[in-house]
Amino acid sequence: MRDFLEIPIAVENVSSYAEFHVSEMTEWEFLNEVVERADCGILLDVNNIYVSSRNHNFDPFTYVNSVPAERVAQIHIAGHSKFKKYILDTHDHPVLNPVWKLYERAIQRAGHTATLLEWDDRIPSFQEVHNEAMKATRFLADTALAVAV
Repeated sequence: MRDFLEIPIAVENVSSYAEFHVSEMTEWEFLNEVVERADCGILLDVNNIYVSSRNHNFDPFTYVNSVPAERVAQIHIAGHSKFKKYILDTHDHPVLNPVWKLYERAIQRAGHTATLLEWDDRIPSFQEVHNEAMKATRFLADTALAVAV
């Protein structure tokens, strides 16, 4: 695809709500295999990782730590909705602290990386969305300072 389009491409990790009981590999192993074979980047959605980890009971840091950092082209952060049995990636709430912690770990590994705040439902005032986006900027700046020290 990259050769045809003549531009770099990246694939996004999904949020999942069902899983195979006899999977041969974890979700992150599958993602790593796809990007290796396709020789493409990763659009790393840390909210999707958190949502899937809660829905399937795995450690989200294991996922973030297993992704090849050199392939991370962009990071997505978002809010989600909690229901009785599942968490859904709804992009309709502020980013929660556990997702910020995953984001922090992702940028520690991948470095200063373009970040997209996804908020496309129940959109609050511009100021509230802007404040949330500025949190990401602070995380990026703090991580850059920590690396420099």
